[in-house]
Amino acid sequence: MSLPTLPGNPYGAVPGTGYGTAQPVADRPPLPGYPLRPAPSERPAGPEAPYAAPWQLACQMCGGSPAATMALRHHQGLFFIMLFRKRKGQFCRTCGTALFRKHTAMTMWQGWWHPLSAILFNPVTIILNLRAHSKIERLPGPGPDPFHSRLPLGKPLLLRPGALFGLLPAAVVLLFLAMLIAG
Repeated sequence: MSLPTLPGNPYGAVPGTGYGTAQPVADRPPLPGYPLRPAPSERPAGPEAPYAAPWQLACQMCGGSPAATMALRHHQGLFFIMLFRKRKGQFCRTCGTALFRKHTAMTMWQGWWHPLSAILFNPVTIILNLRAHSKIERLPGPGPDPFHSRLPLGKPLLLRPGALFGLLPAAVVLLFLAMLIAG
Protein backbone atom coordinates (compact mmCIF):
# COMPACT_ATOMS: atom_id res chain seq x y z
CA MET A 1 0.00 0.00 0.00
CA SER A 2 1.56 3.31 -1.07
CA LEU A 3 0.67 6.84 -0.18
CA PRO A 4 -0.94 9.02 -2.82
CA THR A 5 1.38 11.52 -4.49
CA LEU A 6 0.70 14.79 -6.17
CA PRO A 7 0.64 14.67 -9.95
CA GLY A 8 3.81 15.96 -11.60
CA ASN A 9 5.93 15.60 -8.47
CA PRO A 10 7.77 12.23 -8.37
CA TYR A 11 8.91 12.63 -4.75
CA GLY A 12 5.55 13.28 -3.21
CA ALA A 13 6.44 16.55 -1.46
CA VAL A 14 3.95 19.36 -1.32
CA PRO A 15 5.47 22.33 -3.20
CA GLY A 16 6.34 25.26 -0.98
CA THR A 17 6.48 23.26 2.26
CA GLY A 18 10.12 22.10 2.05
CA TYR A 19 12.51 22.87 4.87
CA GLY A 20 11.44 26.46 5.20
CA THR A 21 13.66 29.49 5.36
CA ALA A 22 16.85 29.69 7.40
CA GLN A 23 15.58 31.86 10.25
CA PRO A 24 17.15 31.44 13.70
CA VAL A 25 14.87 30.47 16.50
CA ALA A 26 14.92 33.32 19.02
CA ASP A 27 13.60 31.47 22.05
CA ARG A 28 16.07 28.56 21.92
CA PRO A 29 19.62 28.88 23.42
CA PRO A 30 22.56 27.99 21.14
CA LEU A 31 23.82 24.42 21.14
CA PRO A 32 26.76 23.62 23.43
CA GLY A 33 30.11 24.03 21.71
CA TYR A 34 28.68 26.38 19.09
CA PRO A 35 30.13 28.36 17.40
CA LEU A 36 32.93 25.96 16.55
CA ARG A 37 35.41 28.78 16.01
CA PRO A 38 36.33 31.16 18.79
CA ALA A 39 35.70 34.85 18.37
CA PRO A 40 38.57 36.81 16.78
CA SER A 41 41.15 38.02 19.23
CA GLU A 42 41.37 41.66 20.16
CA ARG A 43 45.20 41.46 20.18
CA PRO A 44 46.93 43.24 17.34
CA ALA A 45 49.06 41.19 14.99
CA GLY A 46 52.80 41.38 15.54
CA PRO A 47 55.77 39.41 16.84
CA GLU A 48 53.76 38.13 19.81
CA ALA A 49 51.08 36.65 17.53
CA PRO A 50 51.05 32.82 17.52
CA TYR A 51 50.67 32.55 13.75
CA ALA A 52 53.05 33.25 10.89
CA ALA A 53 52.78 36.35 8.78
CA PRO A 54 51.58 35.63 5.23
CA TRP A 55 55.11 35.93 3.79
CA GLN A 56 56.73 33.60 6.37
CA LEU A 57 56.90 29.83 6.24
CA ALA A 58 55.10 28.10 9.09
CA CYS A 59 56.09 24.81 10.71
CA GLN A 60 53.95 21.97 9.44
CA MET A 61 54.10 20.24 12.84
CA CYS A 62 53.10 23.06 15.19
CA GLY A 63 52.34 26.11 13.03
CA GLY A 64 55.17 28.15 14.58
CA SER A 65 57.25 30.57 12.58
CA PRO A 66 59.80 31.20 11.25
CA ALA A 67 60.43 27.87 9.60
CA ALA A 68 62.76 26.54 6.93
CA THR A 69 62.27 23.96 4.21
CA MET A 70 64.44 20.89 4.75
CA ALA A 71 64.61 17.13 4.46
CA LEU A 72 65.61 14.85 7.34
CA ARG A 73 66.66 11.32 6.43
CA HIS A 74 66.68 7.94 8.10
CA HIS A 75 68.54 4.91 6.80
CA GLN A 76 68.19 1.26 7.81
CA GLY A 77 70.77 -1.19 6.59
CA LEU A 78 69.36 -4.64 7.11
CA PHE A 79 71.37 -7.76 6.28
CA PHE A 80 69.80 -8.33 2.85
CA ILE A 81 67.99 -5.06 2.05
CA MET A 82 68.32 -1.36 2.73
CA LEU A 83 65.52 1.07 3.58
CA PHE A 84 65.68 4.81 2.90
CA ARG A 85 63.22 7.23 4.45
CA LYS A 86 62.97 10.98 4.06
CA ARG A 87 60.76 13.54 5.78
CA LYS A 88 60.49 16.75 3.77
CA GLY A 89 58.72 19.85 4.93
CA GLN A 90 58.86 23.18 6.70
CA PHE A 91 59.96 22.92 10.32
CA CYS A 92 60.60 25.48 13.06
CA ARG A 93 63.70 25.34 15.23
CA THR A 94 62.13 23.23 17.99
CA CYS A 95 60.34 20.67 15.79
CA GLY A 96 63.29 20.47 13.38
CA THR A 97 65.70 19.78 16.25
CA ALA A 98 63.41 17.07 17.67
CA LEU A 99 63.10 15.38 14.26
CA PHE A 100 66.85 15.67 13.62
CA ARG A 101 67.62 13.96 16.92
CA LYS A 102 65.07 11.20 16.32
CA HIS A 103 66.05 10.39 12.72
CA THR A 104 69.80 10.65 13.26
CA ALA A 105 69.71 8.48 16.39
CA MET A 106 67.73 5.81 14.54
CA THR A 107 70.17 6.00 11.63
CA MET A 108 73.16 5.67 13.94
CA TRP A 109 72.02 2.34 15.37
CA GLN A 110 70.01 0.86 12.48
CA GLY A 111 72.12 1.89 9.53
CA TRP A 112 75.30 -0.16 9.90
CA TRP A 113 74.06 -3.69 9.29
CA HIS A 114 74.48 -3.92 5.49
CA PRO A 115 77.98 -3.75 3.94
CA LEU A 116 77.08 -0.93 1.52
CA SER A 117 75.25 0.90 4.28
CA ALA A 118 78.25 0.78 6.58
CA ILE A 119 80.66 2.08 3.97
CA LEU A 120 78.55 4.52 1.96
CA PHE A 121 74.89 5.16 2.68
CA ASN A 122 74.84 5.55 6.47
CA PRO A 123 77.70 8.10 6.63
CA VAL A 124 76.13 10.07 3.76
CA THR A 125 72.76 10.07 5.54
CA ILE A 126 74.35 11.33 8.76
CA ILE A 127 76.21 14.08 6.87
CA LEU A 128 73.00 15.18 5.09
CA ASN A 129 71.18 15.32 8.44
CA LEU A 130 74.01 17.39 9.92
CA ARG A 131 73.67 19.78 6.98
CA ALA A 132 69.93 20.11 7.67
CA HIS A 133 70.74 20.63 11.36
CA SER A 134 72.97 23.58 10.49
CA LYS A 135 69.98 25.12 8.70
CA ILE A 136 67.83 24.50 11.78
CA GLU A 137 70.39 26.13 14.09
CA ARG A 138 70.34 29.35 12.05
CA LEU A 139 66.61 29.82 12.74
CA PRO A 140 65.48 32.00 15.65
CA GLY A 141 63.17 30.52 18.27
CA PRO A 142 59.59 30.00 17.06
CA GLY A 143 57.87 32.10 19.74
CA PRO A 144 54.95 31.10 21.95
CA ASP A 145 53.16 27.78 21.61
CA PRO A 146 49.60 28.46 22.80
CA PHE A 147 48.26 25.05 21.73
CA HIS A 148 51.18 22.93 23.06
CA SER A 149 51.61 21.24 19.68
CA ARG A 150 55.39 21.39 19.39
CA LEU A 151 57.39 18.19 19.41
CA PRO A 152 59.31 17.57 22.64
CA LEU A 153 63.07 17.94 22.17
CA GLY A 154 63.98 14.85 24.16
CA LYS A 155 67.57 14.02 25.02
CA PRO A 156 70.49 15.43 23.02
CA LEU A 157 71.69 13.18 20.22
CA LEU A 158 74.75 11.67 21.89
CA LEU A 159 72.85 10.95 25.12
CA ARG A 160 70.33 8.68 23.40
CA PRO A 161 70.96 4.93 23.77
CA GLY A 162 70.54 4.23 20.06
CA ALA A 163 73.10 6.84 19.07
CA LEU A 164 75.60 5.57 21.64
CA PHE A 165 75.10 2.01 20.42
CA GLY A 166 75.70 3.25 16.86
CA LEU A 167 79.11 4.63 17.75
CA LEU A 168 80.52 1.10 18.13
CA PRO A 169 79.80 -0.01 14.51
CA ALA A 170 80.99 3.40 13.32
CA ALA A 171 84.30 2.89 15.09
CA VAL A 172 84.63 -0.62 13.59
CA VAL A 173 83.96 0.73 10.08
CA LEU A 174 86.49 3.54 10.55
CA LEU A 175 89.08 1.04 11.81
CA PHE A 176 88.41 -1.22 8.81
CA LEU A 177 88.76 1.69 6.37
CA ALA A 178 91.96 2.86 8.08
CA MET A 179 93.45 -0.65 7.82
CA LEU A 180 92.32 -0.89 4.18
CA ILE A 181 93.97 2.42 3.31
CA ALA A 182 97.15 1.65 5.28
CA GLY A 183 97.50 -1.67 3.49
